[in-house]
Amino acid sequence: MGEWYVLVEENQGWSDSNWRLKDKVHVEGGREQALARAEELSLSYREGLYRAEEYGHLVFRTSETSWLLELTRESWPSDEDEPYTRTEYARLTVAELVASKEPPPAERPASKKGVLRRALGRD
Repeated sequence: MGEWYVLVEENQGWSDSNWRLKDKVHVEGGREQALARAEELSLSYREGLYRAEEYGHLVFRTSETSWLLELTRESWPSDEDEPYTRTEYARLTVAELVASKEPPPAERPASKKGVLRRALGRD
């Protein structure tokens, strides 16, 4: 195979078990190009954030091929005495595709016509 990707995961809740694969960014070239693309994404990633330009970020390189992003935005609701901080997390990982198999096409289920007749022994 030898295809390289940057995998983008987002945290969908309050625990480490709520990560989901958000995107698979295909990278032309090899591992080095994928690492460079992941580093670019780590500094610019704001996918799906409301008012993305208002977010600050921390970028942690957790290994040679992985980054953890902490994206933070503060707002001050008019009816509150303190600002509210919203924090989102994303992980970027460089990965090589090593196997691929398409799922078989779905088959139409058998007709249910005559089920009652068969159940009653009339078929």
